[in-house]
Amino acid sequence: MTETETLSTTTSSFRIAHISDTHVSPEYNRHNVAKLKNLLAYIVDEQFDHIAITGDITGNGEDGGYRSVRRLLKYFDLLQYDKLSVTIGNHDIFGGVHRAEDLFNFGSRCRTRDYDAQVRLFERSFKETFPNKAYAGESIFPYVKIVGPVALIGINSISRFHAMWNPVGSNGRIADAQIEEVERMLLHPSIAALKKVVLIHHHFNKYRPFSNSLGTSLYQKFEAQTLKLYGKDRVEQVFRKCGVDAVLHGHTHIEGIYSRSGIMFSSASLNRVRDGADVDDPVAKSQLGFNEISVSSEGTIMVSKRRVIVQPKGTSSRALDKKIYR
Repeated sequence: MTETETLSTTTSSFRIAHISDTHVSPEYNRHNVAKLKNLLAYIVDEQFDHIAITGDITGNGEDGGYRSVRRLLKYFDLLQYDKLSVTIGNHDIFGGVHRAEDLFNFGSRCRTRDYDAQVRLFERSFKETFPNKAYAGESIFPYVKIVGPVALIGINSISRFHAMWNPVGSNGRIADAQIEEVERMLLHPSIAALKKVVLIHHHFNKYRPFSNSLGTSLYQKFEAQTLKLYGKDRVEQVFRKCGVDAVLHGHTHIEGIYSRSGIMFSSASLNRVRDGADVDDPVAKSQLGFNEISVSSEGTIMVSKRRVIVQPKGTSSRALDKKIYR
């Protein structure tokens, strides 16, 4: 089953599957391994040209989460430069709240987390997918890689801890040096004729989740204050100046496609927030979602929202784990 929202109507020749917020954690989110396995199986079977994952790949930024994801990607032969591109999310650095007691110590964990070490762990975990940089010792971000008719630009939007404006690690800010390098990359003559697609974790639209519950609604209003991208107007201005065609992100767990100043935005999540249309729909609850970005042979971009039922009934995540990792 597929639900599609298109922003143009030409036949595509190069297709990217955009997924995000997979939150794989052997300790806390084992069910996400099963969900991701089934979604990847569908995408591979549909012969997409490339897969983009825009952050929060792990649930807690731990070695075990990265090992689980690597084994899963190897199972589908996806740990390759021309098949997969990734960018980092706040869970990949700071982790998340999984137990009641985490509510009381999470701020302290964010404050003491070694930000640079977590970024290096992320980069090592997906090293096969990144371009080589001429200078050692620095972060791979931002990066640019050319795959087919597309230049993919990966950005790290995760802020360092700050007691006032980033106390739980989920707000974003892109350092000036990174923005300047992104601009140089986007304006380089070698990618002038290509479609420019940005991979970033943080969103650019307003965070507007749906809820029937007053308590949940109030919590979501509070949560919105911890899901910001500071300085996003400047970042968006650079994207417009440099002719970015599409921006792929996650973070909000709200699926969607929207446009700002002529740029198409794709928001995806393996663990999506249910909206008003499907919050009580049993069929919708069994679906997994991703977005499709396609480039036609004429060079036109199309963005589509896809929902598919690929979860085998009666199959436990443990059984699937054994099948993958035996």
